[in-house]
Amino acid sequence: MIFKPVLVFFALFGLALHVAAPARAFEALTDYGIPVTTGAAAGYVPDATCADCHQDKAESFSEMGMAKSFYRPSPDKVIEDFDNAHFYHEPSKRHYEMQLRGGEYWFTRYQLNADGDRIHDFEQKVDWILGSGHHSRVYLYQTQDGALFQLPLAWYSQEGGKWEMAPGFEFADQMGVNRAVRQRCMACHNAFPEVPEGSDRPGMPEVFPADLPEGIGCQRCHGPGADHVEKVLSGEGELDDIRAAIVHPGKLPKDKLYGICYGCHMQPSVAVTPELRLGRSVYSFRPGQDLSDYKIFLDIDDALRMREDRFDINHHPFRMEQSRCFTESDGQLGCLSCHDPHVKVKPQDRAAHYRTACLSCHDTDGRGLPVMQGGAPHPDIAADADCTTCHMPARRTQDVIHVTMTDHRIVRDPGPLQALTRPISKVPAEVAEVSLLYPDTPLSAAEKLLAKAHGVLANQGYNADYAAEAMAGVMATGEVAHYEPWLDLSRAYFQQKAYGKAVEAAEQGLALAPDIAQLRLQRAAALFALGQHDRAIAETETLVADHPDYTHARYDLALFYFGTKRMDQARQQAQQVVALQHTHWYAWRLLARIAAHEGEGEEAITAYLRALDIEPGAAALRDEFRSHLEGMGQGDMARRYKLAD
Repeated sequence: MIFKPVLVFFALFGLALHVAAPARAFEALTDYGIPVTTGAAAGYVPDATCADCHQDKAESFSEMGMAKSFYRPSPDKVIEDFDNAHFYHEPSKRHYEMQLRGGEYWFTRYQLNADGDRIHDFEQKVDWILGSGHHSRVYLYQTQDGALFQLPLAWYSQEGGKWEMAPGFEFADQMGVNRAVRQRCMACHNAFPEVPEGSDRPGMPEVFPADLPEGIGCQRCHGPGADHVEKVLSGEGELDDIRAAIVHPGKLPKDKLYGICYGCHMQPSVAVTPELRLGRSVYSFRPGQDLSDYKIFLDIDDALRMREDRFDINHHPFRMEQSRCFTESDGQLGCLSCHDPHVKVKPQDRAAHYRTACLSCHDTDGRGLPVMQGGAPHPDIAADADCTTCHMPARRTQDVIHVTMTDHRIVRDPGPLQALTRPISKVPAEVAEVSLLYPDTPLSAAEKLLAKAHGVLANQGYNADYAAEAMAGVMATGEVAHYEPWLDLSRAYFQQKAYGKAVEAAEQGLALAPDIAQLRLQRAAALFALGQHDRAIAETETLVADHPDYTHARYDLALFYFGTKRMDQARQQAQQVVALQHTHWYAWRLLARIAAHEGEGEEAITAYLRALDIEPGAAALRDEFRSHLEGMGQGDMARRYKLAD
């Protein structure tokens, strides 16, 4: 039988799952001075608390990439070359720099005009670093409303280290400094934060507290630790009770054990992300639960590559499951066959470590080498050679082209190894079809179709009308009583300018979940597009009152005011937007338009320039700015902001 960790289901006999610690644990640990999280991710304690008893595990784990997945910049964590921190990106004609100033990381981007002068200078302090640095680092900043955004420049540690564009920013058409970091991203790249109950549901504002955990810690694999720690400190529990109050992954059935790993490391394609199951929120998964109750894994047919030729940076289990070693192991081969999540194998020990793992399954001959199929002798290799060099070679990843990773698809003959690591160009997947990675997952036909339809919509920017109609057909049956598909339908219909259908879909969703902010906003935006201006404004005003830091709602409200000639109110809301998100270039452009409408020419220039500093690639914005300058008789200034060819 082929073992697939997310499809095999066992009863969890005798294991107590602690999704949230009892109130007693919160009160007791507070008395001890140990903070405990509440809200959507309740019952977590600081990792330092775990280290008080498990010091050896904590020390060894601190060297793992997971422990260094997310953190604040500091001088003691510097690995970059700041002496050569200038990078020119030819496709976008933009210059990038990263500087270390007084222990702080500062990002700069600018362009050159036709005279060689710097224009559109943008500067931003880095608030967070994402990535261990073992392969790469990317840089994030956080706005006043709590939103996180990724900067376009990355540090790549391999090949001597170099600055290059971050993944997704390789082309001229990119998101600049406005690529939002979603909760779904951070749920795998970091420990769970303290956020209010329900704030992690699809369609709620995607913001984060100012104080975030730093790195993936013990409890991402062991579950919330408050109950366990309380039992230890109280001295009242029996040893079995103490142990039962925390998840021991090694004692879980294999499907639940590897479900912990697969939750973040199984991603068949970056073109479509795994789907949350209907009714699940981002931070709701706990170790010991069935992963298939939390996520649906999607795969694609790539028109440009055969399945066995696709290789992304996060393809460890995806490629491993294509290996004969995996399919014929009857469930014995898995992540932990080679990897101890607590220990980073030292470079000098890697060959022996991985060779031992391979030879635990393969018979050996008198020379201590694997017995090959058919009895042919294995080629002579050094006694301390690493099997993975040939059978799991390092390979250039297709989504992060400046990195090489171990290919977990175990092969007999990989071909010339040098060819696998040579530089390549970025060629994004061309999605021909979206399918379920595990088609036998026990889901209803309706949920399977909805998952695939949403994957298509997300990949196609919600413009795929056929996917929207397929989703609508499922929802028309009344079989699915969840709001999330209505959220997707409303967004798709609005994108496709079917505003009446967008309103209807939003109202269907709100009937099931009346507090979902994005549904409320989508209905208001569609109503405004239909000419129901007063109702749209009234609903958005109420939404802003309920969620004062919901920047998207404030911006739409500013647009609604502007569209109905309420300039003072439009300006007030747009100013609130840029106070919450200083890099919201659309709001700066709106402020420029308001100023121009009110005859405030110089104020309009200032706002236009701020918008262009943030998003210099917006051609329509540049044309609008130039037209404004020429209308003011400032042709010289218009020429100054003409880019060099």
